[in-house]
Amino acid sequence: MIRLLYISRAAPTISNEQVQDILLSSRQNNPASSITGILVHGGGLFMQVLEGQEQDVLRKYVKILDDPRHSGAEILYISPANNRIFGKWSMGGIKSDPLQFQYISKLRARRLEVIDASTFTETMREFAQMLRDAK
Repeated sequence: MIRLLYISRAAPTISNEQVQDILLSSRQNNPASSITGILVHGGGLFMQVLEGQEQDVLRKYVKILDDPRHSGAEILYISPANNRIFGKWSMGGIKSDPLQFQYISKLRARRLEVIDASTFTETMREFAQMLRDAK
């Protein structure tokens, strides 16, 4: 199993309705591939974590790249995973203040380094907790 984190820019004309369509579609389609994760959106940005078997996650990511509702997708991190952080969500959704996206800057700055998967996992847990606490 792997965990993939990417960030992208939302299309300038994207509506809240379109974001809800993304979440609905993900929630309907992801269980068939045993993919779980979270989509964080706000301030013209998307950040998404996908968890699942390597081939399934990579196929989903390639499909996501073709979606015109965003552009400039950049993988920040891929790591092996022994368990799921977002196991209860076929696709969780959180609307976030753009400033909260700055939290992942330490992952982005380290994206070219080889870092231990547990460091990534702990950073993602902290980020998810911060978002939950902000609600």
